[in-house]
Amino acid sequence: MAPAGTGWLSSALRAQSAAASALLAVFCVAGLAGVPFGMGVQLALLLGGMALVGVPHGAFDHLVAQPVMRPRLGPAWWALFGAGYFGLAALVGMAWWAAPGWTLCGFLAASIVHFGLGDLEDGLAPASVPRGLAVLAYGALPVLLPVALHPDAAAPVLAGLAGMAVPDMAAALRPAVWLLPAWAVLFGWVVFTARYRGVAERLLTAAAFVLLPPLLAFALYFTAGHAMRHIVRLGAWYDPADRGRAARWLAWTIVPWAFGTALAGVALAWRGDDLTASVLVPAFQAIAALTLPHMVVTSWLMRLGPTCTPPRLYHQRYG
Repeated sequence: MAPAGTGWLSSALRAQSAAASALLAVFCVAGLAGVPFGMGVQLALLLGGMALVGVPHGAFDHLVAQPVMRPRLGPAWWALFGAGYFGLAALVGMAWWAAPGWTLCGFLAASIVHFGLGDLEDGLAPASVPRGLAVLAYGALPVLLPVALHPDAAAPVLAGLAGMAVPDMAAALRPAVWLLPAWAVLFGWVVFTARYRGVAERLLTAAAFVLLPPLLAFALYFTAGHAMRHIVRLGAWYDPADRGRAARWLAWTIVPWAFGTALAGVALAWRGDDLTASVLVPAFQAIAALTLPHMVVTSWLMRLGPTCTPPRLYHQRYG
């Protein structure tokens, strides 16, 4: 993708980080003040954010792959892309059915890598810190903290994913608290060595996972942070010079996916009274299935994006 200093991207990322930091600060203050966040509020924020930007941020994968694949493979690029993309998603779906416990472990590990790489995009990693340690420090933040600090609250969703009883999952999660000191030292070292524009956002994200219910903290991180950064970078990759044209392209792609995701969420909620079983577990299983191919496309684009034809110029050239 376009480097952070290109065109309007740098200012847009600063605005995104400032907005996410402000939102996190408001919720952290509310948490300190003892404002109750019931499951209904948490689900509304999580599923609303997933519909608006969470799922749509991965809906660009075929659009950003097209300028890379079609010039090399010709008109049949879409068949090869679709077979690979949905083939990987289907493998994850089969894994949920065959070995849910191991698949959950793989999903959490893949999430750490994916979130960590997302935070290190555009050269934001401190040069003095090994890249793998920086990925672990940033990526473990939204995965380790909720299970280590709030095992009883995180257990129902994870138990549903793993096919375990909730008390057994809560007992399995409690030892994770012993990983926190080592992670905190690593995180502090990376953050204060990096000294980049997202330090305040990272610290407020950590505070949110301490002060807020895990679903709510994850919703704020995933939507206002991870997904929004990805969408902003995609817009700059599409047109690094014209912010308005990039915004129109983003909106044209996001709106139908947001609408479809919202309808799917309503349909899942309509299935039964147990929202964890009827909504959250299927939603996270679907996210897990799409995370693997999304990671492949994202990593591929980070390597080839700067050398391939940007989407706007591609459509002008190839139609």
